Amino acid sequence: MHRGDNPQPGGSIVADIRREWPDAEVVGLVYNAYESAIYAADGPQVCHTMPYPTAGLPIYLERLAEVRAATPFDWLIPTLDAEITMLAGATERLAALGIQVRLPSAGLLARCGKAKLPALAESCGVEVPETAVARDLSEAMEHAGRMGYPVFVKGAFYDASLARDAAAVAAAGGAILADWGPPLIIQEPSVGTEFNVMGIGDGDGGLLGYCAVRKLIISDKGKGNGSVVVQDPRLDEITRRVIAHTRWPGPFELEFVRDARDDGYRLIEINPRFPAWVGFPALSGANFSAAAVEWMVSGRCRELPLPEPGTFFLRHQIEVCGRMDQISGLLVQHVG
Repeated sequence: MHRGDNPQPGGSIVADIRREWPDAEVVGLVYNAYESAIYAADGPQVCHTMPYPTAGLPIYLERLAEVRAATPFDWLIPTLDAEITMLAGATERLAALGIQVRLPSAGLLARCGKAKLPALAESCGVEVPETAVARDLSEAMEHAGRMGYPVFVKGAFYDASLARDAAAVAAAGGAILADWGPPLIIQEPSVGTEFNVMGIGDGDGGLLGYCAVRKLIISDKGKGNGSVVVQDPRLDEITRRVIAHTRWPGPFELEFVRDARDDGYRLIEINPRFPAWVGFPALSGANFSAAAVEWMVSGRCRELPLPEPGTFFLRHQIEVCGRMDQISGLLVQHVG
């Protein structure tokens, strides 16, 4: 639900649901009381704090049961990679709590993770940068030295840093291991223009809708603070090939770099969720969040129009206001 620096998708998803169904009952799940979308006018009616996924599935499910008992809800939409990975194998346990989800299988998530991306790309004929998996810092520095600097140092779920020497690999890798644990991903950087494709797969190899953008402004964390809609037949064809090969079910984001050396697209990551910019196409009539809710509930959804090429967004800061009793109420909630 964070919508400030390095925003998360939840706030935009809630706002898009509100745009389609103003009276929808939406319960927000947050990790701390200072996630800004809690206090937005188009935010959820009520929020509850959750333990971090690192606390483990039993504690997470116990807290979900407490939340549902206090504020009933029917469907859960996880919006962060670590949540999705943890819950993908727990759909029956969630159903026993009265909570419905539609997620990729644990096996598909493993096949599409950063560590397995080269093998997946080869199987569906897509190019990726050279990538290696390291269990510890020593192995990470060995891979980086072999590839040659600079390299990207990534976590399995979050964080990516460009390291220009061994000391930078050690610093970035150490921070990732402390926060998220192994493995570390060492990846050759592709020099070129960054593109993202967001969409919804139907689970049978088809697309219910998609939107491709070229990044205009990139933050110091590598996030797109401004992007413009594009239509490139090559990018469309690669996206369709990946989704057809994986038979992807539900929301996704593909990250690409168009390499300046040969003008070819390199697949960098597959994210099993909507990105933070999911609300942008809804402003021009392509409400991906609402369509995903329809697909989850009924297995069908509206036809999503292709956003018009040349339409762009710029991320900007606004202030939201709340009351101290709202924050204090969240701070004292039991989180396991």
